[in-house]
Amino acid sequence: MTAHRWRWRWLWWPVGLVGVALALKFLAGFPWRVTVAALFAADPWLLAVALVVNLSSLAAKGWAWHLILKPVAPHSWRAAQEANLVGSAVNDLSVAVAGEAARVHLIAREAGVPVGVAVSSVVWTRVAEALALAVFLVMAPSVLELEPWLRTGQVGVGLAQLPATLGSRLAVLAGMGSGGRLFVPTLLGMWNWGTQWATYHLVLEATHLPVSVAASFTALIAANLSGLLRPTPANVGVVQAALVVALLPFGVAPEQAVAAGLALQGLQVLPVLLLGAMVTGWRLLRVKREVERTAAA
Repeated sequence: MTAHRWRWRWLWWPVGLVGVALALKFLAGFPWRVTVAALFAADPWLLAVALVVNLSSLAAKGWAWHLILKPVAPHSWRAAQEANLVGSAVNDLSVAVAGEAARVHLIAREAGVPVGVAVSSVVWTRVAEALALAVFLVMAPSVLELEPWLRTGQVGVGLAQLPATLGSRLAVLAGMGSGGRLFVPTLLGMWNWGTQWATYHLVLEATHLPVSVAASFTALIAANLSGLLRPTPANVGVVQAALVVALLPFGVAPEQAVAAGLALQGLQVLPVLLLGAMVTGWRLLRVKREVERTAAA
């Protein structure tokens, strides 16, 4: 190891220790009793509805991928849904975006789809999601009063969805995207974003927060922006911090926002992990390791 690397390593240690100390001080002084009480007081029926709505969002994403991939690599709707589900579960277990690799791994292994075609289909799925997000972000402000910073953030989220490898897969991509084949996947992408918004709003309502649809929309955008780098598994902690910042202008106390964030992640992550484990025969962690080894190789 070079002297330059040693200097950086010794620089990061004190920075990390200071960060841990500040985090512990914050956690020690945080009113966790209020947060726990808010969680136990949450409306179970609204949370159940939010769970169903959130799962429909996941199904819409898998369906859109299936429609894009099917013309060039025949496979079943169920195979696409299972691969998409496992990919989402792997994402929840990883600090990096390994879910796309898991989707490709599963659809190639279980349905015999060529890896290159599967990768290209994922790229086109991201294109459809970007189109859907663009339409969603144009339509939402027409009925909401949003802060200027949030309008800027909307553009950033849309740009972050654009794939960076279109040129390298042009031949396959042209076949997938021609003939208006992105129309229905884009509509499903809009359903995905709309149901995510509904999930956020239902969870905030379930935890008895006096919020408007503008507040839940702000929370949705802030959580997605803050979680782009995925610094923790399932962005645990990141989502809660994003909700605290996003809901503070709407008069929501931090402890209430954290309670809502915990409830939100509970119904977004735990059911997906359970279903992903069932699909893989309770070998989800093994699939995650296989994908990570393949990516490293």
